[in-house]
Amino acid sequence: MTSLTTETPAKYAVLMETNGEECESWLYFIKHDGNEDKLQHLLKQLEQIEMYIIDDLSTFDLDLEHLVSEQTAKDMTKVELNSVSFHRKFDGVMKTVNLGLKRKDSNEKRIRRAHKALGFGNIDEHIEDEDIDTEDQITERSESEHDDDEDLVPLPLNGEEQENVDENSDNSDNSDNSDNSDEEEDKVEEITQEMAQAQVKAQSKKKRKKKKRN
Repeated sequence: MTSLTTETPAKYAVLMETNGEECESWLYFIKHDGNEDKLQHLLKQLEQIEMYIIDDLSTFDLDLEHLVSEQTAKDMTKVELNSVSFHRKFDGVMKTVNLGLKRKDSNEKRIRRAHKALGFGNIDEHIEDEDIDTEDQITERSESEHDDDEDLVPLPLNGEEQENVDENSDNSDNSDNSDNSDEEEDKVEEITQEMAQAQVKAQSKKKRKKKKRN
């Protein structure tokens, strides 16, 4: 009689990075199977640090007791909660992570060493095969592709309401009798420019930290 063997489902450890500047926490799901020793070594190092936020540095926490399933790890990479970085999943072989902690180090210096080695998603320097779906990669439109007069957040109007808005807009454009029209137009343009500048600044920050997805 031939016995059927079933493969044990993969489990994932969770490394959490919390950054003081961005006020966000990012989860890195690391395949536990085959990486047990490397993860345990990383945990022993992190346990030597009393984690607290300093300036724009990151702190780290690693949970090896409560592993999650591959499906849970995959689902978490899909959630849209953070504005700076996605949660990420890694399926490859992990390298030994050496934070370079010294006995003479102050706790703050240990935090800085951990940040230098792992900060802003640098865990990907120590493990292979990040699981990224094509549809999750960043595709941001350039500001040059937008009309300056385009609404930053268009109203969800139905067909009839849109016709009324367009008609009112045409009437407003053709009217030269209003004494306040130039002043109002200047105010609108000023507000639009401020909003556009704010959006460019926000997108610049997003690209800087989300480049790991490209």
